[in-house]
Amino acid sequence: MEKITPDERYHDDEIDLYDLLLVLKNRKLTILIVVLITLGIAIAYVALTPKIYRISNTLIPNQMIGSVKQSDLTAAIDELNELKNVRREKMAQLLSMHGDDLNKIVNIKTSVSKGSSVVRVDVETLDSSAGIALMEALPGYIQSVPSIAINLEMEKALMEKDMEDLKAIIDNPVKDLNLPSNTVVYVPSIDLYTLREKYNRLIMTMENIEEKQLVSFAWKTEPPLKPFKPNTKLIVSLSLVMGCFLGIFLALFLEWTTNARRARGFE
Repeated sequence: MEKITPDERYHDDEIDLYDLLLVLKNRKLTILIVVLITLGIAIAYVALTPKIYRISNTLIPNQMIGSVKQSDLTAAIDELNELKNVRREKMAQLLSMHGDDLNKIVNIKTSVSKGSSVVRVDVETLDSSAGIALMEALPGYIQSVPSIAINLEMEKALMEKDMEDLKAIIDNPVKDLNLPSNTVVYVPSIDLYTLREKYNRLIMTMENIEEKQLVSFAWKTEPPLKPFKPNTKLIVSLSLVMGCFLGIFLALFLEWTTNARRARGFE
């Protein structure tokens, strides 16, 4: 019985790999054409697809106003995104924006971080200036949301009552003690100081509500330097990879069909 050495056993595989490299070398023009076609399609797609910009910022609720919660902010902005798709005129009225600018808004998204009260807002738009205008209109819109406005009115009423009571105590600390007029009363100054501090905080909170300072942005909204979509680098890179794979597949397929025709005597 004839013995087969290890070199002879793998001889055919080595020849097949060498033949494969020769096929790719001979069909390099086919591979190049396929790569150029896929690259051209990718470039055309990037050039013809509308550029979408993402404007991002973070809304921070005013901690002095307890009626404004994170859930209220996200619900108000999500409702605004729904209005964008069905009632743009109503949305334009709420934001005091032009309809043309709203037509450039593609999407409005919110996201929250666990354990934090802030709300991240992402506006996807065809025009960065329209996205910035929407961001600047958000604080005023949030103040006008019915659920938030009702809570604010209730908080204002409670604060006004607290301010009246505090003012009365500060002006006359012994008014309700019913003491004789010649009674000497010692009032610790620290108590009056605390009451005055609380009274001043209530005044500041009222001013924030009146001036529509329910929320503020973490930083000044800036226009993006480049579009968010389409991702030109990613699309071009994927087209080159796909072009190489398709080109190699086509080259091997053409070589297989040529060999098959020769084996059957058609060539």
